[in-house]
Amino acid sequence: MKIDENSVLQYLVQKQGFFIEEYDCVPMNTKRWIAIRDIDNGVYAVIVSEESYEEVSAEYAGYYLRQRGEAFTLINVVITEGNYNNNEERFYSRVIYDKNNNQVLRFERNGEFVVNCIKEMNGGTQNKFNFSGKSKITFVLIAINIVMFIITALASGDFFDINGYVLVYFGAKQNDLIQAGQYYRLVTAMFLHGGLMHIAFNMYALYGLGNMIEMIYGKWRYLVIYFVAGILSTLTSYIFSYGVSVGASGAIFGLLGAAVVFGLTEKDKIGKGFLREMVTVIGLNVLIGISTPNIDNFGHFGGLLGGIIISFLIYDRRRLKQA
Repeated sequence: MKIDENSVLQYLVQKQGFFIEEYDCVPMNTKRWIAIRDIDNGVYAVIVSEESYEEVSAEYAGYYLRQRGEAFTLINVVITEGNYNNNEERFYSRVIYDKNNNQVLRFERNGEFVVNCIKEMNGGTQNKFNFSGKSKITFVLIAINIVMFIITALASGDFFDINGYVLVYFGAKQNDLIQAGQYYRLVTAMFLHGGLMHIAFNMYALYGLGNMIEMIYGKWRYLVIYFVAGILSTLTSYIFSYGVSVGASGAIFGLLGAAVVFGLTEKDKIGKGFLREMVTVIGLNVLIGISTPNIDNFGHFGGLLGGIIISFLIYDRRRLKQA
């Protein structure tokens, strides 16, 4: 893969949860891009520049980051033709990339993460670094679902096919009971599952999506999207389907909707590949739902629509927010 500004920044956004912002580079009379991701003690920022304008790009990127009022680590990926002799210490760290030989010549403090990203882009086998850790919110949601599954499985005496009466007792969507005033079922149904395969599939999907959505939207927006999508999923099922319904899949479809909103909103910065990937995933899941019996497709569509709507309303174009 060709290593340049566009490919590096797209990789950071699509694979590592960064967000792109623009800053003015006055001497060059242009706007430049900077990839930013929140870390525990501030932000980790990456720019890519040719050797000829390395210092001016970094200077104005640093000025932009200081205006944000947060501590920052700035990495400048300097594209060179192999003869790089500038060893002066700067306020930023350099990753020197030789485009002729397609390799990293050297890197400075805090640059190892970017080096491993470049190696992976070039087909390396290095493990991804995740310097801010996995989403704690996702693990909490998964834990709640697992605890409720174990409780209902034990009450049912069957881990593979939970008894419907048990599910209704613990809060499944049941139209007559909701109509009678048990509105809490719009929420509790999200945390119940009909069997081992049901919860395994949903928790795998939640684990895969949750960290990405939290990095894009921030902790609290992630929770808002999850619960709004889940509640609208149950509500849509209540309106259009009489049967008992349970599962986190409506909320998960909402997270897919949130990913679509991100892909649409930022397609000029991250390319259209991410959006195509998300639409493909949604399409495959819709086909599976339509072709499989006992699937609450109304709930899926309601969750997807709810996720798209709420994500459009709360999306912050300016930055990846860590609430």
